[in-house]
Amino acid sequence: MSLFTITEDKSNKDIPAGMSVLEARRHYLAMSDGFVSKLSKPVVQKHGDRYIFRGDASQSSLKGYGAEQLVAECKEDVLVYCAPRVGMAMDAIATLAKMYDKRCVFFCPASGEPSKHQKALLAYGADLRFIKIAAMPTLNSYAKRWAEQHGAKYLPFGLAKTPLVTAGIVRLGTCIAEQIDEEPTEIWMSVSTGTAIRALQIAWPEALCKGIVVARNMQDGEIGHAKLWSASQPFLKDVPLNKRPPFPSTPNYDAKCWEDFENFASKGSIFINVGTDDKVNKFYDLVKDIPLDSQRAWHDMRDLERGL
Repeated sequence: MSLFTITEDKSNKDIPAGMSVLEARRHYLAMSDGFVSKLSKPVVQKHGDRYIFRGDASQSSLKGYGAEQLVAECKEDVLVYCAPRVGMAMDAIATLAKMYDKRCVFFCPASGEPSKHQKALLAYGADLRFIKIAAMPTLNSYAKRWAEQHGAKYLPFGLAKTPLVTAGIVRLGTCIAEQIDEEPTEIWMSVSTGTAIRALQIAWPEALCKGIVVARNMQDGEIGHAKLWSASQPFLKDVPLNKRPPFPSTPNYDAKCWEDFENFASKGSIFINVGTDDKVNKFYDLVKDIPLDSQRAWHDMRDLERGL
Protein backbone atom coordinates (compact mmCIF):
# COMPACT_ATOMS: atom_id res chain seq x y z
CA MET A 1 0.00 0.00 0.00
CA SER A 2 1.35 3.43 -0.97
CA LEU A 3 1.23 5.92 1.88
CA PHE A 4 2.24 9.06 0.02
CA THR A 5 1.23 10.82 -3.18
CA ILE A 6 3.96 11.88 -5.58
CA THR A 7 3.68 14.66 -8.12
CA GLU A 8 4.16 13.93 -11.81
CA ASP A 9 5.64 17.40 -12.28
CA LYS A 10 9.32 17.14 -13.26
CA SER A 11 10.42 20.68 -12.50
CA ASN A 12 13.15 21.40 -9.95
CA LYS A 13 12.33 24.46 -7.88
CA ASP A 14 16.01 24.88 -6.95
CA ILE A 15 16.99 25.60 -10.56
CA PRO A 16 16.63 29.41 -10.87
CA ALA A 17 14.12 30.57 -13.45
CA GLY A 18 15.56 30.82 -16.95
CA MET A 19 18.62 28.67 -16.18
CA SER A 20 19.52 25.29 -17.62
CA VAL A 21 20.70 22.63 -15.17
CA LEU A 22 24.33 23.25 -16.22
CA GLU A 23 23.91 26.98 -15.67
CA ALA A 24 22.38 26.22 -12.28
CA ARG A 25 25.38 24.09 -11.35
CA ARG A 26 27.75 26.91 -12.25
CA HIS A 27 25.54 29.33 -10.32
CA TYR A 28 25.65 27.27 -7.11
CA LEU A 29 29.35 26.45 -7.37
CA ALA A 30 30.06 30.17 -7.77
CA MET A 31 28.24 30.76 -4.45
CA SER A 32 30.78 28.49 -2.75
CA ASP A 33 33.82 29.88 -4.57
CA GLY A 34 36.50 30.73 -2.02
CA PHE A 35 34.80 29.00 0.91
CA VAL A 36 37.21 26.79 2.85
CA SER A 37 35.51 23.90 4.62
CA LYS A 38 36.54 22.70 8.07
CA LEU A 39 35.00 19.29 7.40
CA SER A 40 37.11 16.40 6.20
CA LYS A 41 36.44 14.93 2.77
CA PRO A 42 33.31 12.77 2.60
CA VAL A 43 33.72 9.02 2.75
CA VAL A 44 32.72 7.24 -0.46
CA GLN A 45 32.93 3.46 -0.52
CA LYS A 46 33.13 1.15 -3.54
CA HIS A 47 30.40 -1.48 -3.55
CA GLY A 48 31.09 -3.88 -6.39
CA ASP A 49 30.69 -1.76 -9.50
CA ARG A 50 28.69 0.84 -7.58
CA TYR A 51 29.31 3.42 -4.84
CA ILE A 52 28.01 4.41 -1.42
CA PHE A 53 28.19 7.87 0.14
CA ARG A 54 28.84 7.00 3.77
CA GLY A 55 27.35 9.90 5.70
CA ASP A 56 27.62 7.66 8.74
CA ALA A 57 31.42 7.36 8.37
CA SER A 58 32.02 10.97 7.29
CA GLN A 59 32.64 13.81 9.72
CA SER A 60 29.04 14.92 9.27
CA SER A 61 25.86 13.68 7.66
CA LEU A 62 24.93 14.86 4.17
CA LYS A 63 22.96 17.81 5.57
CA GLY A 64 26.05 18.89 7.51
CA TYR A 65 28.09 19.19 4.31
CA GLY A 66 25.21 21.06 2.77
CA ALA A 67 24.72 23.53 5.64
CA GLU A 68 28.34 24.25 6.58
CA GLN A 69 28.82 27.47 4.61
CA LEU A 70 25.44 28.77 5.76
CA VAL A 71 26.41 28.29 9.41
CA ALA A 72 29.99 29.50 8.94
CA GLU A 73 28.93 32.77 7.28
CA CYS A 74 25.86 33.41 9.42
CA LYS A 75 26.23 36.75 11.22
CA GLU A 76 23.78 35.75 13.96
CA ASP A 77 25.12 33.95 17.01
CA VAL A 78 21.99 31.82 17.56
CA LEU A 79 20.49 29.26 15.15
CA VAL A 80 16.81 28.33 15.42
CA TYR A 81 15.33 25.12 14.01
CA CYS A 82 12.26 22.95 14.53
CA ALA A 83 13.33 19.47 15.61
CA PRO A 84 10.92 16.65 14.76
CA ARG A 85 11.08 13.37 16.66
CA VAL A 86 13.53 11.90 14.14
CA GLY A 87 15.85 13.29 11.52
CA MET A 88 19.50 14.03 10.76
CA ALA A 89 19.22 17.76 10.04
CA MET A 90 19.11 18.84 13.70
CA ASP A 91 22.22 16.82 14.56
CA ALA A 92 24.01 18.35 11.57
CA ILE A 93 23.02 21.86 12.70
CA ALA A 94 24.18 21.18 16.27
CA THR A 95 27.49 19.73 15.01
CA LEU A 96 28.19 22.77 12.84
CA ALA A 97 27.09 25.21 15.54
CA LYS A 98 29.64 23.74 17.91
CA MET A 99 32.32 23.87 15.19
CA TYR A 100 31.60 27.55 14.43
CA ASP A 101 30.88 28.73 17.99
CA LYS A 102 27.14 29.26 17.57
CA ARG A 103 24.26 28.54 19.96
CA CYS A 104 21.21 26.48 19.01
CA VAL A 105 17.57 26.80 20.02
CA PHE A 106 15.45 23.86 18.91
CA PHE A 107 11.67 24.08 19.04
CA CYS A 108 10.11 20.62 19.44
CA PRO A 109 6.56 19.27 19.42
CA ALA A 110 5.53 18.70 23.03
CA SER A 111 5.28 15.07 24.11
CA GLY A 112 5.28 12.91 27.21
CA GLU A 113 8.86 11.89 26.48
CA PRO A 114 11.32 13.53 24.07
CA SER A 115 12.74 11.27 21.37
CA LYS A 116 16.36 10.14 21.35
CA HIS A 117 17.06 12.42 18.37
CA GLN A 118 15.72 15.40 20.30
CA LYS A 119 17.25 14.69 23.70
CA ALA A 120 20.67 13.86 22.20
CA LEU A 121 20.90 17.55 21.23
CA LEU A 122 21.49 18.37 24.90
CA ALA A 123 24.94 16.82 24.51
CA TYR A 124 25.83 19.76 22.25
CA GLY A 125 24.58 22.27 24.80
CA ALA A 126 21.44 22.99 22.77
CA ASP A 127 18.40 24.78 24.20
CA LEU A 128 15.28 22.62 23.71
CA ARG A 129 11.84 24.23 23.83
CA PHE A 130 8.47 22.53 23.64
CA ILE A 131 5.06 23.63 22.34
CA LYS A 132 1.94 21.53 21.88
CA ILE A 133 0.93 21.68 18.22
CA ALA A 134 -1.35 19.95 15.74
CA ALA A 135 1.14 20.11 12.84
CA MET A 136 4.79 21.02 12.18
CA PRO A 137 4.03 24.08 9.98
CA THR A 138 2.54 25.76 13.05
CA LEU A 139 5.70 25.12 15.06
CA ASN A 140 7.83 26.47 12.22
CA SER A 141 5.83 29.69 12.16
CA TYR A 142 6.35 30.07 15.92
CA ALA A 143 10.10 29.41 15.59
CA LYS A 144 10.48 31.88 12.73
CA ARG A 145 8.67 34.60 14.68
CA TRP A 146 10.79 33.94 17.78
CA ALA A 147 14.01 34.15 15.72
CA GLU A 148 12.95 37.47 14.19
CA GLN A 149 12.11 38.90 17.61
CA HIS A 150 15.44 37.88 19.15
CA GLY A 151 17.89 38.52 16.31
CA ALA A 152 18.52 34.82 15.67
CA LYS A 153 18.88 32.91 12.39
CA TYR A 154 15.81 30.82 11.54
CA LEU A 155 16.57 27.70 9.49
CA PRO A 156 13.60 26.29 7.54
CA PHE A 157 12.45 22.72 8.04
CA GLY A 158 14.67 20.24 6.19
CA LEU A 159 16.93 23.18 5.33
CA ALA A 160 14.76 23.61 2.24
CA LYS A 161 14.43 26.92 0.37
CA THR A 162 17.99 27.79 1.38
CA PRO A 163 20.26 28.43 -1.63
CA LEU A 164 23.48 28.12 0.36
CA VAL A 165 22.44 24.61 1.47
CA THR A 166 21.73 23.64 -2.13
CA ALA A 167 25.13 25.09 -3.02
CA GLY A 168 26.75 23.03 -0.27
CA ILE A 169 25.23 19.79 -1.57
CA VAL A 170 26.22 20.66 -5.15
CA ARG A 171 29.76 21.27 -3.86
CA LEU A 172 29.64 17.91 -2.07
CA GLY A 173 28.57 16.24 -5.31
CA THR A 174 31.52 17.79 -7.12
CA CYS A 175 33.87 16.55 -4.39
CA ILE A 176 32.45 13.01 -4.64
CA ALA A 177 32.84 12.99 -8.43
CA GLU A 178 36.49 14.02 -8.04
CA GLN A 179 37.09 11.24 -5.52
CA ILE A 180 35.61 8.47 -7.67
CA ASP A 181 36.87 10.05 -10.93
CA GLU A 182 33.43 10.02 -12.55
CA GLU A 183 29.91 11.28 -12.04
CA PRO A 184 27.47 8.61 -10.83
CA THR A 185 25.14 7.10 -13.41
CA GLU A 186 22.23 6.87 -10.95
CA ILE A 187 21.35 8.38 -7.57
CA TRP A 188 19.48 6.14 -5.11
CA MET A 189 18.17 7.53 -1.84
CA SER A 190 15.28 7.93 0.55
CA VAL A 191 13.43 11.24 0.16
CA SER A 192 11.68 13.52 2.66
CA THR A 193 11.64 17.23 1.74
CA GLY A 194 13.55 16.56 -1.49
CA THR A 195 16.24 19.14 -0.72
CA ALA A 196 19.10 16.67 -1.24
CA ILE A 197 17.80 14.87 -4.32
CA ARG A 198 17.09 18.17 -6.10
CA ALA A 199 20.59 19.45 -5.34
CA LEU A 200 22.28 16.21 -6.42
CA GLN A 201 20.43 16.39 -9.75
CA ILE A 202 22.10 19.76 -10.25
CA ALA A 203 25.49 18.39 -9.19
CA TRP A 204 25.23 15.37 -11.53
CA PRO A 205 22.96 16.46 -14.41
CA GLU A 206 23.28 13.22 -16.39
CA ALA A 207 22.47 10.89 -13.50
CA LEU A 208 19.12 9.15 -13.28
CA CYS A 209 17.48 9.64 -9.89
CA LYS A 210 15.56 6.91 -8.11
CA GLY A 211 14.30 6.64 -4.58
CA ILE A 212 11.61 6.01 -2.03
CA VAL A 213 9.42 8.68 -0.44
CA VAL A 214 9.39 7.95 3.28
CA ALA A 215 7.78 10.85 5.14
CA ARG A 216 5.31 13.05 3.27
CA ASN A 217 3.46 13.78 0.03
CA MET A 218 5.68 15.29 -2.69
CA GLN A 219 4.43 18.45 -4.40
CA ASP A 220 5.18 20.14 -7.74
CA GLY A 221 8.77 21.32 -8.01
CA GLU A 222 10.00 19.06 -5.20
CA ILE A 223 11.35 16.03 -7.07
CA GLY A 224 12.85 17.27 -10.33
CA HIS A 225 13.24 14.45 -12.85
CA ALA A 226 13.53 11.77 -10.14
CA LYS A 227 11.56 8.54 -10.43
CA LEU A 228 10.17 8.01 -6.93
CA TRP A 229 7.84 5.51 -5.30
CA SER A 230 6.06 5.61 -1.95
CA ALA A 231 7.02 3.72 1.16
CA SER A 232 4.47 1.18 2.33
CA GLN A 233 5.47 1.61 5.98
CA PRO A 234 4.80 4.61 8.25
CA PHE A 235 7.75 6.98 8.64
CA LEU A 236 8.56 5.99 12.22
CA LYS A 237 8.49 2.25 11.44
CA ASP A 238 11.95 0.71 10.94
CA VAL A 239 12.79 -1.47 7.97
CA PRO A 240 13.31 -5.16 8.92
CA LEU A 241 16.84 -6.21 9.86
CA ASN A 242 17.25 -8.43 6.81
CA LYS A 243 16.60 -5.48 4.49
CA ARG A 244 19.06 -3.05 6.04
CA PRO A 245 22.47 -2.18 4.57
CA PRO A 246 25.61 -3.84 5.95
CA PHE A 247 26.80 -0.57 7.52
CA PRO A 248 25.33 1.87 10.06
CA SER A 249 22.28 3.62 8.65
CA THR A 250 18.94 5.05 9.78
CA PRO A 251 16.42 2.17 9.94
CA ASN A 252 13.34 4.29 9.29
CA TYR A 253 14.93 6.46 6.59
CA ASP A 254 17.98 5.63 4.44
CA ALA A 255 17.67 1.89 5.00
CA LYS A 256 14.27 1.79 3.29
CA CYS A 257 15.93 2.34 -0.10
CA TRP A 258 18.74 -0.20 0.33
CA GLU A 259 16.98 -3.36 -0.91
CA ASP A 260 15.96 -1.70 -4.19
CA PHE A 261 19.47 -0.32 -4.68
CA GLU A 262 20.98 -3.76 -4.15
CA ASN A 263 18.55 -5.42 -6.54
CA PHE A 264 18.15 -2.88 -9.33
CA ALA A 265 20.89 -0.21 -9.36
CA SER A 266 23.06 -0.02 -12.47
CA LYS A 267 26.85 0.06 -12.72
CA GLY A 268 28.19 3.40 -11.53
CA SER A 269 25.18 4.12 -9.31
CA ILE A 270 25.57 5.72 -5.89
CA PHE A 271 23.55 5.05 -2.74
CA ILE A 272 23.19 8.07 -0.47
CA ASN A 273 23.44 7.05 3.18
CA VAL A 274 22.60 10.41 4.71
CA GLY A 275 23.66 9.45 8.24
CA THR A 276 23.14 6.98 11.06
CA ASP A 277 21.31 6.69 14.34
CA ASP A 278 24.49 5.30 15.92
CA LYS A 279 25.85 8.81 16.50
CA VAL A 280 22.51 9.95 17.90
CA ASN A 281 22.41 6.98 20.28
CA LYS A 282 25.95 7.70 21.47
CA PHE A 283 25.10 11.28 22.41
CA TYR A 284 21.74 10.25 23.86
CA ASP A 285 23.54 7.89 26.25
CA LEU A 286 25.48 10.88 27.59
CA VAL A 287 22.35 12.85 28.50
CA LYS A 288 19.55 10.29 28.90
CA ASP A 289 19.44 10.72 32.70
CA ILE A 290 19.05 14.50 32.56
CA PRO A 291 15.45 15.42 33.55
CA LEU A 292 13.61 17.19 30.75
CA ASP A 293 10.03 18.43 30.95
CA SER A 294 8.72 18.04 27.42
CA GLN A 295 4.98 17.90 28.12
CA ARG A 296 2.82 20.99 27.51
CA ALA A 297 -0.90 21.76 27.61
CA TRP A 298 -2.62 23.54 24.76
CA HIS A 299 -1.84 27.28 24.73
CA ASP A 300 1.12 26.85 27.11
CA MET A 301 3.56 29.23 25.38
CA ARG A 302 6.13 29.63 28.14
CA ASP A 303 8.99 28.46 25.88
CA LEU A 304 7.96 30.81 23.09
CA GLU A 305 7.70 33.74 25.47
CA ARG A 306 11.12 33.08 26.99
CA GLY A 307 14.04 34.99 25.49
CA LEU A 308 17.63 33.92 25.04
